Amino acid sequence: MRKTLVIFSLVAACGLTLKAQTNTVQLQKVIALKSAGKCKDALPIIQALLQQDSNNVKYLAYTSSILAKVWHDKELDEKECTPYYNQALYLAQKALKKDSNEAEAQFAFAFAIGVLNEYASHKQQISNSKIMKDALDKCLKLDPHHGGAYHLLGRWYDKLAGFNGFEKFMVKTLFGSSLPDVTYQDAVNAYIKAIKEEPDNLIHMYELGNTYYEMDKYSDAKAWLNVAINNTTYQGDDTEQVKDKCKKLLAKMN
Repeated sequence: MRKTLVIFSLVAACGLTLKAQTNTVQLQKVIALKSAGKCKDALPIIQALLQQDSNNVKYLAYTSSILAKVWHDKELDEKECTPYYNQALYLAQKALKKDSNEAEAQFAFAFAIGVLNEYASHKQQISNSKIMKDALDKCLKLDPHHGGAYHLLGRWYDKLAGFNGFEKFMVKTLFGSSLPDVTYQDAVNAYIKAIKEEPDNLIHMYELGNTYYEMDKYSDAKAWLNVAINNTTYQGDDTEQVKDKCKKLLAKMN
């Protein structure tokens, strides 16, 4: 009887080990798909992992960031997207409560704040800017090679650079005197870092081109927009969507 129990325990332990190994492989697949821009394929896999372990920090963080990306790409109205963005925010906050040193959780939190900000009042957007910046800074401190964080940082600089004097004063009040004057060049620098980490990601190229357009540097803008349009290696979910945006922006300069 005792021998049988020992054998049973060994079999059970082996089963748990194999399951853990399988889940590790699945998570690696999710991360690879996300990196390749295939978040639609990654979402059901990470959601299945989260169902198995709803307290796993990485499962929470990646479900949050991938969910927000999938629904943001749909470009639907506020009523349709907001429930999913709020879910992404909840998952990111839960992950951060469990481990604030998880870089993807900091990124997911900033991303969820960012997409929800698109529907927020102007005052709320300014208030959220500090929350978002703090999360991005923490993410990049934990993972200096996070391309998505550099992209969001670029968007943050781009948005702030376009603020008028009063709006910048309000933001500076939130941050205190430590906030330097932000320019479009700061956004350019962030997007370039994003491209360095994720060389084929078209959205980085589009936003860099768009920032150059806002700076009236049309030659640089056209160069990066054409690089995105002519890219054949990136096969992410948003490929055609981003290339169409590039073509429309190019048409404004021709």
